[in-house]
Amino acid sequence: MKVNFYLKTPNGDYKTWIYCLIRYQNLNVKVYTDQKIHPNFWNAETQRVRSTSKFPTHPEYNDWLKSIVRAADKIEKDWKNQNSDKLTIPPLPVDELKKGLKKYLTKITKVERSENKKRSFWGYYDTFITRMKNGTRTNLSKGTPLSPRTIFQFENLKRHLQNFEQKKKYKVEFETIDLYFYKLFIDYVTIDLDTSPNTIGKLITNLKVFLREAFEDGLTTNNIFTHRKFKSIKFSSDTVYLTNDEIQELQNLDLSKELRYERVRDMFVIGCYTGLRFSDFSQIKPHHIGNGMIEIVQSKTGNTVVIPMTEAVVKILEKYNNALPKISNQKFNKYLYEVCQKCTLLEKEVTVKGMKGGKATSSFKPKYEFISSHTARRSFATNEYKAGDLEISEIMSLTGHKTEKSFYRYIRETPKETAIRIQQKFIERDIKRASMTGHLKAV
Repeated sequence: MKVNFYLKTPNGDYKTWIYCLIRYQNLNVKVYTDQKIHPNFWNAETQRVRSTSKFPTHPEYNDWLKSIVRAADKIEKDWKNQNSDKLTIPPLPVDELKKGLKKYLTKITKVERSENKKRSFWGYYDTFITRMKNGTRTNLSKGTPLSPRTIFQFENLKRHLQNFEQKKKYKVEFETIDLYFYKLFIDYVTIDLDTSPNTIGKLITNLKVFLREAFEDGLTTNNIFTHRKFKSIKFSSDTVYLTNDEIQELQNLDLSKELRYERVRDMFVIGCYTGLRFSDFSQIKPHHIGNGMIEIVQSKTGNTVVIPMTEAVVKILEKYNNALPKISNQKFNKYLYEVCQKCTLLEKEVTVKGMKGGKATSSFKPKYEFISSHTARRSFATNEYKAGDLEISEIMSLTGHKTEKSFYRYIRETPKETAIRIQQKFIERDIKRASMTGHLKAV
């Protein structure tokens, strides 16, 4: 009896079944195992799994294959023992050989199968998300429950990986995630899906978080996430902000006959004067207001911010009894676009650079084309920065930024605006020097 091992689809680019072909009594007996493997990790000459760091469990796999050979020999030996009292021992029936091997290959219990499934890439990913939702997997640095937004991002990553797996016929497992996977996945989300670079960067960042946790939990020895080429993409795209004059014009629009526009305009202005995200200013309720302040827990970070209210903010909130109207972000942006078209100052055409399909783009359109709910937060940060009345740390305490690096990503001052601001400082410095020189001469 000779036992050989082969792959069902040896030339495929996906995991395929391993089967054993037994030469017995001048017959070829084929029996499929319950395991699959990618052809890249299979050595057809030795009929074993390749010894490679990319497939760290190869010793266990090869031991398992050897055990099948031993099992086939034992089945034949047991048959001979059972028939040893006969003058002539009959050959082991092929059906008995198949039955015995199939029994051996399926001897794993339901509990063991369930445990193996949990330890697989997708099984562990499901457990990972479940722990996020029930609060047992918290923010690693703060120890606080993860926000719904963060959980959504990891669910979104799962959908992208599953769609990628189906579209590209690339089985996603711990051992198949390497630099080739990285390049293939980046191409898929960039070219096929036309995803923005920063969104791609977030997908890779979250994938690295998941892979690191699986590595630390002992689910895999694959540490490709530490490779310098397995990096998160970042792109500093141009985004606009509204000047104080533009906000004022927006605020002065008579929208009393178009209530949906009026409500969206009012909410947007609140964002421009508080620096709150849409997910936060759209949730303002009376219990968030007190002593001339808005105190609210940011939905994205879980941090509490306390923001003094300007007169304009107080008036708008009083108009709605300190509870802003409910509206989806999608509808908000749609109505905001239509409102901004009514502003003369926002008809001015501006150039905005970006990325599309992996290529740099440049758009020259009216400013209102580039305004969304998040423009309010950028406008607040930029206008307060340009005003120069507050320290950077003070503005950050209002926006909730923890590092200056993350804060400065919100500043949208153009080079010309920066030059004008510096020019004014030069003029003030010269006047001061002239004044001091004149004072000294007088003495």
